[in-house]
Amino acid sequence: MIIARIFPKKSQNFKNAKPFFQKIGNSMDSGGWIRLFSLWTLIVAGIVLNMDFENRYVYWSWSGWESGFIKLVFASVVYFYFLNPNNIWVIGSKRLQNKEIIIHAVIAFILLIFGYVGIGSMVPNFLGIFPYFTAFLSGLLIFQFPLILDEDKGVWNYFDWNNKFQYFSLSLILMIASVFLGVFLDDPIMSTAGAVSVAFPLVGLIWPNHVRHLQRARFFPLFTFAMFLCVRAPWFLIPLSILFFLIRTINYFRFGIVYPSFGVDFLEE
Repeated sequence: MIIARIFPKKSQNFKNAKPFFQKIGNSMDSGGWIRLFSLWTLIVAGIVLNMDFENRYVYWSWSGWESGFIKLVFASVVYFYFLNPNNIWVIGSKRLQNKEIIIHAVIAFILLIFGYVGIGSMVPNFLGIFPYFTAFLSGLLIFQFPLILDEDKGVWNYFDWNNKFQYFSLSLILMIASVFLGVFLDDPIMSTAGAVSVAFPLVGLIWPNHVRHLQRARFFPLFTFAMFLCVRAPWFLIPLSILFFLIRTINYFRFGIVYPSFGVDFLEE
C-alpha cells in the first residue's frame, strides 16, 4: 500500500493525521460503507445479466455506463437514508436471525431486478437471475460468522464457530447449485465465477477452524464475482476502486492495518 510508505505508522505525520481519519472512520462504520460492495455487486450482476441476454458475446462494453452509475447512486442514497444500515442491511456485522436472512434475501432479489430492468427490458429474466440469487445466499451464510478486529494487535478474530458445519455445508451446496444453473443457462460469468468461489466454503468446511479460512471465504467470492462482472461492464471498476481504496486508506490511519485486503491473518487460534 503506497500510503503506508508515505506515512509509516511510527511517523509524526501518521500520528497527526490519525484523529481526522478516526472521525471519518466512525462515520464510515455507522453508515455501513463497506456493505456497499455487496449492494453494488448485486445491482451490476443484474445489469450484466441483461447485457448477456441481449448479446451472448458482449465483452468489455462501456455501453450503458451512465445508467449504471445512476443506479448505483440511487441505490446508495436509498441505502443510507431509508434502509438504515445498522438495522436492515447488516450483513457481516452480526449473526442474522432467520427473519433477517429472509429480509436480506428479498432485498438482494429486488436489487438484482433493479439492475436488470432498463429501457426496452422492463420484464426481468427471472430464470437468469436465480443462479446469482443462489450465489448471494451462499455468501450470506458465510457472513453469519462476523469478524472482530483486535485493535491493539491489528488482527481479526472469530471465536464462535457454532453451527459451522451447517452453514458452510449449505453455503457449499448453494454455490455448487449456482454453478450448475450457470452452465445450464449458458452464463459464462455465473458458471466461471461460481466455480472459482466453490473452493472457499469447501476449505472452511473441511479444514480446522481458523480465522484465515473465514477471511478468504468472506472476501474472495464477492471479489471474484465483482471482477468477472467487470469483464463485461468495465466501468464498474471505477466505483469499486474508489470505495476500496478509500476505506483502506481510512482504516490504515485508524488502526494501522490494510483493510479490506487480499491478505489473511496466520496467527494461531
